[in-house]
Amino acid sequence: MTNARWGAELSGQRKKTVAFYEVVRAKEASNLRFDHIDWGMVLDNLGALTVHERHMIHDDDVYIGEPIESMNGKHLVLARLRDGDLQQIDYEAQKIDALRLDGNRSVVDTTIICFLPYGNVIGVLQGSASAPRPTALQRWLNAMHSGIEEDLAIIPLIGKNAWEKLKAAESVNLFEMRLRPAVSSMFPTAVEGLGDFARHAHKQNPDALITLTIKIPKGRGLSRSASRARGERRLHSSVQEFLSDFGSLVGPHGVIDRAIADVMLTASDGSIVEDKINFVNDHITASKQVTLPRGSGAGPWFEAAVEAVMQAAAEHERDLRSAVSAMP
Repeated sequence: MTNARWGAELSGQRKKTVAFYEVVRAKEASNLRFDHIDWGMVLDNLGALTVHERHMIHDDDVYIGEPIESMNGKHLVLARLRDGDLQQIDYEAQKIDALRLDGNRSVVDTTIICFLPYGNVIGVLQGSASAPRPTALQRWLNAMHSGIEEDLAIIPLIGKNAWEKLKAAESVNLFEMRLRPAVSSMFPTAVEGLGDFARHAHKQNPDALITLTIKIPKGRGLSRSASRARGERRLHSSVQEFLSDFGSLVGPHGVIDRAIADVMLTASDGSIVEDKINFVNDHITASKQVTLPRGSGAGPWFEAAVEAVMQAAAEHERDLRSAVSAMP
């Protein structure tokens, strides 16, 4: 393969995953939702800040956000600075050597965040596996002077069916989640319930793949049945609180890549039946082809990424609107 053809292959289309989330209040589990935020005003406020005012440091990582204008409106790119010994490949010289940048510049990994015109829904597309995740966006927004006076949380947009099952459940008798290894702390210090349990497990074993299973045993006898019913109700409440507070960690490519619940539901004939909810499978995502321009004279990939997100949003609008109306 010639150098020119190889370069063309690298600058071709790549399949990327667009994931959808909702921006909600961080602390009020009983009243999570805002009225629709004027994101255009928020982005204008952010754009008025200097680049130094738009940077945030968390666990030695540096994040910088920048409002962008596209043919599809105003959106946001969030970048994480790369550090270490950066390398590049020179196809003309046919060798790999150190990357040298002119002036005061840095290499970054970027994530595109698009704001939809309803329900404070955002579409997120990561440029690479190491690009900022929604948890980083949440921390960054809360650190900025954007005109929003309350702390924000970013939770995955779970399909309407999953939320309705959880909301309608009489009880939950099993909840299981799997935590992937992560470099930085996922959970803030001041958490309770399942969040605190997960935080301690991850803190002790940051490089491990951890599966946490909470199951209410059936047991025998009348008193045991009463105890089980009480445990199932508590677990139901704990799962709802956990997903409301830390839902942004859940997803096919999230830190929590497995989250299932066994629930008891009332059937149409009045009988109680058991069902399963898979919150990862019900996270609304879409796979899109995105053209990644490279090489001299190539513009940023922002426009192509925004277009991919907005196309995915248009294709899934009915599901997205239903999900926004269904969350407890």
